Amino acid sequence: MRLQNALQSILVRFHFVCLPLRRGIARMGAARILAGTPAFILSVFALSLILATIAAAPGHAEKIRTAIPQANLNYLSIFVADARGFFKDEGLDNETVVISGPLATAALLSGDVDYSGGGGSGMRAALKGAPVKGIYFQTEKVTFYLVADPSIKSAADLRGKRIAVGSPGDTQDRIMTMFAERGGVSAREITRISMGSDTNTRIMAIKSGAAHAAIVDPGGLVFAQREGLLSLGFMGDLFPMPFQGFVTSERTIREQPAQIKRWLKGAIRGLMFVRERPEDAVDSAIKRLQLGKASRAMIVEGVRNYIRALPQGVPGMPSAEGIKNFLEYDIKIPLGIKEDIAPDRLLHLQLVDEVKKELESAQRRPVK
Repeated sequence: MRLQNALQSILVRFHFVCLPLRRGIARMGAARILAGTPAFILSVFALSLILATIAAAPGHAEKIRTAIPQANLNYLSIFVADARGFFKDEGLDNETVVISGPLATAALLSGDVDYSGGGGSGMRAALKGAPVKGIYFQTEKVTFYLVADPSIKSAADLRGKRIAVGSPGDTQDRIMTMFAERGGVSAREITRISMGSDTNTRIMAIKSGAAHAAIVDPGGLVFAQREGLLSLGFMGDLFPMPFQGFVTSERTIREQPAQIKRWLKGAIRGLMFVRERPEDAVDSAIKRLQLGKASRAMIVEGVRNYIRALPQGVPGMPSAEGIKNFLEYDIKIPLGIKEDIAPDRLLHLQLVDEVKKELESAQRRPVK
């Protein structure tokens, strides 16, 4: 395990060292000059570029990095916070990078990133001893939708059918099974097909007849409906379960709680902007999203699907029932754990609770 973490840390550092090097070479047109240059010299050159970037940063802005697992609609709020200056308003010069959940946790521990949107991966790692904790959830519900072949009209019609999920036993599978059971279909009467996370693959599986239904994200729902598939329901309506958690290191919690609160304010403002002004949110960050050939209208429609998972008022602080469900379905079941887990073992929500109250107070304050 230690060797794996060390290798992940090296990979993360290599990623960040090479990124400014590649950009620097492209700007100077020096690719031919550097061809064949010893790796040590290239590393020194890369380090000098990093130091120069840091030196050029605004004097009062604190440089931080936020990792998100995918550049999709689930993390539009972070791109919006960047584009609209919400982090800068808090004195933070944020760089958003796309890194998968497990690798982002390694990056947190090595200090290469400060905040990670791979909350599920991070908190499962925390249960195994990693010094990280969840500090914030974007939604109070899962953002999944269940789509199906038009011949399937309700949960009861799923009996004997093949359903595409990420992998058998994962969170999507458990929630889909609960939906089917409420329609009178037992888990044993459904065949699960493991298809990873690619939405297009799942949709095409239904179109080809390889599957009859599939779990998709808000953007995937738009594509599915354009392909003639039927939406059986929004899985977030089954029960409250906070989703899209963000984690940070215990060291940051211990040493920089004020920075965390400033980051939270920027992130929450971005999320509220998405909820209240979805079209403007898309226009602010459309260049950062990786959504293939989706049109602006389709992206906006996907954002409206996503908004169904957001609470009214100031988001970020889950309910007690939501926390219980999160621990059950996103931690205990995937890891096969039977015993209860104390929330404070994985979560540190005091700071987001404080920020929520401060933002609510600011909203009530009369404008002079």
